Amino acid sequence: MKIYENAKFYTMQREGDFVRNVFVQDGVIQTLDVDPEAYPDAERVDLDGKTVFPGFVDSHIHLLWYGQALDRLNLSETTSKREALELIRRRVADLEAEAWLFVEGYDENKWSDDATLLTRWDLDGVSETHPILVRRIDYHSVSVNSALIDAAKLVRQEVSGGEMVLDESGVFTGILRDNATYLATDRFPVPTNEAISAWLKLAVRDLWEKGVTGAHSEDLHYFNGFEGTLQAFRDTLSEDFPFRAQLLIHNAEFDVFEDSDERFMDGDSFVELDSMKIFYDGTVGSRTAYMSAGYHDNPEEHGLKIQTDEEFEKLVKRARKAGLPVAIHILGDAAFRDVIRMLKKYPPKAGQHDRMIHTPWLTDELIEEAKGMPLLFDIQPQFLSSDLPWALDVLGENHPPRAFAWKTLLENGFELAGGSDAPIEIPNPLYGIHAAVLRTANSDLTGKRYFETEALSVYEAIELYTTGSAKASYKPDSRGKLAPGFAADFTVLEADPFEIARENLRSIKVAKTIVNDREVYPNEG
Repeated sequence: MKIYENAKFYTMQREGDFVRNVFVQDGVIQTLDVDPEAYPDAERVDLDGKTVFPGFVDSHIHLLWYGQALDRLNLSETTSKREALELIRRRVADLEAEAWLFVEGYDENKWSDDATLLTRWDLDGVSETHPILVRRIDYHSVSVNSALIDAAKLVRQEVSGGEMVLDESGVFTGILRDNATYLATDRFPVPTNEAISAWLKLAVRDLWEKGVTGAHSEDLHYFNGFEGTLQAFRDTLSEDFPFRAQLLIHNAEFDVFEDSDERFMDGDSFVELDSMKIFYDGTVGSRTAYMSAGYHDNPEEHGLKIQTDEEFEKLVKRARKAGLPVAIHILGDAAFRDVIRMLKKYPPKAGQHDRMIHTPWLTDELIEEAKGMPLLFDIQPQFLSSDLPWALDVLGENHPPRAFAWKTLLENGFELAGGSDAPIEIPNPLYGIHAAVLRTANSDLTGKRYFETEALSVYEAIELYTTGSAKASYKPDSRGKLAPGFAADFTVLEADPFEIARENLRSIKVAKTIVNDREVYPNEG
């Protein structure tokens, strides 16, 4: 038994609602605002006047990719192509002869000298003998050098739902997009479950530091297949290493899922299975988002549909037959249009919702068309700060007018949950809350506010990571609030986000993170 006290505990049951202490037993909240004298045997935990929320949950992340990104050379902070190539050159210098190198995270939009994708010739200048692969920050394109092309025996070919990018002379540039990326990434060795567990622990420890107590993740295809990767999660996450993971099932793993004894929302309180994950299109940065008006410099270029209409319909029907909702990666307005029309033909079971992942580019007409459908919008507020203003230049003046339309979605009755899509963004919920409220670009965090009528209030933004994520995980009655019967997961902040200037939301520090009534940060090793 514990009484957490001497703090302001926001219950998230109603805006402004808070209590002064919380009584917990066996990992579950029992009572709020108790008389401590009535529980003489309870341990009393003094939180030193801090501010407490239900544990923040990242509703869209890639836990193992994030662990890898923390472990590998990562170029996300580079500000020039020259700097990126120099960092790769230094890492190559430490490799054994002809060893392969996998590099993460570059974003050419941050580069001041040459804002173009890396090519085989850029990487050949680093090494002609070490096979090198560099993955773009959005995970929708990779660049490889000639040594990797030769070692992996990559030959020019058509790839369904992907592209091997050629130059004007028809020569392969070393750039692979979407499904074509697997031609190169799959040539790297399958990681052991020990390696997977190490990446998972690395990611979770970092998330604890950021106040995150759980996450919805999509990892069951890229590492050691559905069964091996799921087992690694179950071997790692438990009462001894507490973190709540809800795992989407990549459509490519559905044969294995159906042959298993696993079912929708199967698992324990630390690892559960969620919807079928489907990628419908790509990203604006890779110019593969499926846009109705095309791109600024080429209106006839509309992006990429990763599945044909027939393939997509078969996937949705297959999910429904198995009793699953779907979670669909959607960037472009044309992609959203096609997706919702298909889902109207094949709605999920009563009580389920389909997850619309990302959806930054919409129109009033599309929102009206989707109204009343059982949809939950799985949004990443930091994408606004990272993608603007450069995405507006890429798309041009005919971009869909409802950009990052979070307020409009709420006003039309849709549920929203917030995530980071880490390692694409830093998985700090306070960064997401800041982006949702301020709507400013990373290049000028206190400057211009983009499409500011779509800004959320501070309370609405915090809901994304508490009640919103709980609704996304079918746990509105046991997570996301401080109330009797709810999980004893707490995010303890140094400052009250309702009492500071909105510009400072991003600067709030995490004092403690508590999962299942266990303090994992800063005490956990």
